Amino acid sequence: MSILKMLGILKLFLSVIPIILTLIKEFEVSGGFGKEKKEAVLKAIGLFYDKIIGTTSIGISKEKVLGIAGDFIDIVVGFYNVIGYFKKGTPI
Repeated sequence: MSILKMLGILKLFLSVIPIILTLIKEFEVSGGFGKEKKEAVLKAIGLFYDKIIGTTSIGISKEKVLGIAGDFIDIVVGFYNVIGYFKKGTPI
């Protein structure tokens, strides 16, 4: 894999991280269960991939992007829960 391709993948993930963080926060205030909220965020990332990333030649599959995004969601939500960022009954 070339340096340019690796930089493209890094740029992709750096652009997706703020989107994931925003979606996590937005879906948290909407209520519901964790699994359903995670699926909603992953669906939004999938749409982003289809519309934006899928049209480029970065060379990373949608499944790989969703897998990494899912792991990142688990880490962020776990961290937010540990520090008390998400409180039941209290919107962010």
